[in-house]
Amino acid sequence: MTVRWRALICVVGAAMSQPSCLLAGVWGADPKIGIVGDYSTNAELLDVPHTAQTDGALLLDAPVSYNADAFMLTVLPSFRLSNSTGYSSVTSDYDRLSVKSEYHTERSIVTATASIARDSSLYHDYLSNGSAGVQRDSRTADLNWDRSLTERVDFVTDLTSTRVRYGQAVGAPTLTNFKYTSISPSVAWNASEQNKLTASASVGRYDSLDGTTESRNGNLQLGFVRQWTEIWSLTAVAGYSRALNRLDTEQQFLEFTPQGPIIVLVPVTLESAQNGTVYSVNVSRKGTLLLLNASVSRQLVPTGFAYLSLQEAAEVSANYSYSDRWSFSGDARYVRAQNPQLQGQVVVQTPKYLGITANWHWTEHWTVSLGASRIMERYSPPTVDVSSNEVSITLSRQFDHIKFQ
Repeated sequence: MTVRWRALICVVGAAMSQPSCLLAGVWGADPKIGIVGDYSTNAELLDVPHTAQTDGALLLDAPVSYNADAFMLTVLPSFRLSNSTGYSSVTSDYDRLSVKSEYHTERSIVTATASIARDSSLYHDYLSNGSAGVQRDSRTADLNWDRSLTERVDFVTDLTSTRVRYGQAVGAPTLTNFKYTSISPSVAWNASEQNKLTASASVGRYDSLDGTTESRNGNLQLGFVRQWTEIWSLTAVAGYSRALNRLDTEQQFLEFTPQGPIIVLVPVTLESAQNGTVYSVNVSRKGTLLLLNASVSRQLVPTGFAYLSLQEAAEVSANYSYSDRWSFSGDARYVRAQNPQLQGQVVVQTPKYLGITANWHWTEHWTVSLGASRIMERYSPPTVDVSSNEVSITLSRQFDHIKFQ
């Protein structure tokens, strides 16, 4: 937590170094607290004998914002304190801190974001100890510049850097600490009120922190945005991607000497490539009562494996406001991830998720949420199928907005 609070102090201190700006703006906070109870039949997604788990956790969110005429700052600390120790359940402890600042001019918007987190995820390292059983420490920095060149042409550049470290796995470790940096410039042309054309490029570099593997990738994509009606829209982007992978290792050779044969280790570099199409298609509906979103994508994604992971994903989500007190949401996701390994083979993970949630706004400030979900995952080779059913109940209180003069 020391690093997290240092980051918070640095960002707030930078904002306070502009006294004239601060005098013109307003600080505010929107704290939220909640408790959650969770029952899962296989919280760690293990392919060994296991028992169901019942866990509870305390949720704390304390977003703080600052708004001036041209400058905005948001600090988002978030914590979950569980009754279970370690990272062995879906209600494991986490702590996150995100800081975002925006500066607006007449034709530009500059956004800087920094975040640090300690968490576990249902998507990492399940063969040895379960997908939820590994601590994950991450640091991310992002800088985005959005510039209006003309009334119809916008230019956007995004620079992102991420560094991730994993905790010690139970059994043989399968995850690799890594860092990934990418830059993505794009141009958008508003052809009409309903149509927009985009062209984008991206280059990135993935390195394992032990220096063993490296991936350099680049892609070019063309896109189309169509605003069918006031509530329906379509976004489609497609292009070509190429990644070059490098592995620094040692090979054994038998050398004969006058004293007899000896084994000599010789450093070697092995190279491979990942080429193919990448795309992303999204259809959304934003109505007064019903929000609907459907998407499919194929992208190269940095993960804790040796190189970049080729992931094909599909998702459908919906939110429906039934009345002033009742709202419902549903989410269905499918991912097929091809993860290249050091030895050259490819491990395929296919997680599927289906979840529904009902929210009852008890009072203006109190909300009760009931959730049910099912997770299924296939891992090969060798082919292993695991699954888990989960139900949860959350009681949360949203406090009134606090304004600081």
